[in-house]
Amino acid sequence: MATRVAGKLFRDFMRQRVISTSIGASRHCSSAATSAPKIPHSSKKGRLLTGATIGLIIAGGASVSTVDEATFCGWLFSATKIVNPFFALLDAEVAHTLAVSAAACGWAPREKRPDPPILGLEVWGRKFSNPIGLAAGFDKNAEAVEGLLGMGFGFVEVGSVTPVPQEGNPKPRIFRLRQEGAIINRCGFNSEGIVAVAKRLGSQHGKRKLETSSSSSPSSDEAKHGGKAGPGILGVNLGKNKKSEGATADYVQGIHTLSQYADYLVINVSSPNTPGLRMLQGRKQLKDLVKKVQVARDEMQWGEEGPPPLLVKIAPDLSKEDLEDIAAVAVALHLDGLIISNTTISRPDPVNKNSVSVESGGLSGKPLFNLSTNILKEMYILTRGKIPLIGCGGISRKCVVSCDDISVLLNQLFGSVTILGHVIYHNPANAYVLILVQAELAECLERDGFKSIHEAVGADCR
Repeated sequence: MATRVAGKLFRDFMRQRVISTSIGASRHCSSAATSAPKIPHSSKKGRLLTGATIGLIIAGGASVSTVDEATFCGWLFSATKIVNPFFALLDAEVAHTLAVSAAACGWAPREKRPDPPILGLEVWGRKFSNPIGLAAGFDKNAEAVEGLLGMGFGFVEVGSVTPVPQEGNPKPRIFRLRQEGAIINRCGFNSEGIVAVAKRLGSQHGKRKLETSSSSSPSSDEAKHGGKAGPGILGVNLGKNKKSEGATADYVQGIHTLSQYADYLVINVSSPNTPGLRMLQGRKQLKDLVKKVQVARDEMQWGEEGPPPLLVKIAPDLSKEDLEDIAAVAVALHLDGLIISNTTISRPDPVNKNSVSVESGGLSGKPLFNLSTNILKEMYILTRGKIPLIGCGGISRKCVVSCDDISVLLNQLFGSVTILGHVIYHNPANAYVLILVQAELAECLERDGFKSIHEAVGADCR
């Protein structure tokens, strides 16, 4: 590519030189042949400088063209470090919005290198190229699914999506805690609504189907690889409107409208920023809700693959009795999975010493790691490892000891599926961290003697 660009620049330059020379010759055709114009000294310097620049472009293009694709991808991801200070200067929500727009416009780097084979896994009959996903809350309106999956995430979860568009809570509503590697947010399900999201996902789904049908006779294994939106897996996280009288109707509406585009669905009953939402985690309330949502999903017409798996996202601020109730409901109703966990309303050390900690809302980031991980371990034991669990909370750029953090999740606490990497809003351009996490995770698995992700899942709880 670089060689072609350099060649084009050189041809354009030579074309301009030929035109200017021709014009100059026609202007002087009537003058005496002996009166040759002198070339100014400054003009000679300009030509030398131009020639040297073109030479450097050609040489640079030739050099880049000889670099293998893996190295070039590495350069692109490392280059994202350059823009990190710029994002840090911006308001947190502005930085978040710009990051989503960049991924939507295709300005985010794309990972062309294959994932380490040891990171591959299959869950719910779907193949994940790696277990590192992007949590709901980043791409709330499914604007950048293709770009985010292209960065190398094994799966991306959009939402939370509400039936009716709503602006969420007043701004400012996202607050950085830089030293603690965390944020507090009280966004309140700001969403463009299911109609807007359905249009975007429908377009993605149609594009994916065209690509699949145009490929030359794929094998059955190849047909199963990836999901409905591209090479990675797409999750859709469903929420309820703040002013809705009945939560069940909101979730059922989301199921009917968006489930056809999802590789898995999530009922979010754990955001602390929607009044009354967490009450749906009670045993009776959760059982009634899950039953009705499952019926709504199953009554739709599905092909050979069947309906998308249904998961529930729970809070980290739960008592032992609450966890037992949720586990009982999940096992009894054959729930397809649980996501553990959402943001916390607690302010553990050292967050409580930060003046920003007085802001209301959910805390996420590094301080959430121990809390969510303990809940994850407890839920694995309560469900006896029968239900896939997605660990979410505390995996951030401040935890680039991610190899050790993720090993803890896999070896000691993790259910049977994946890890959901949380992207901190104060530094959304850290694309290179994703590649570091993947590489370090593969090294950790090999170091500990595991041949696959499946072997590591829940190893210390068995």
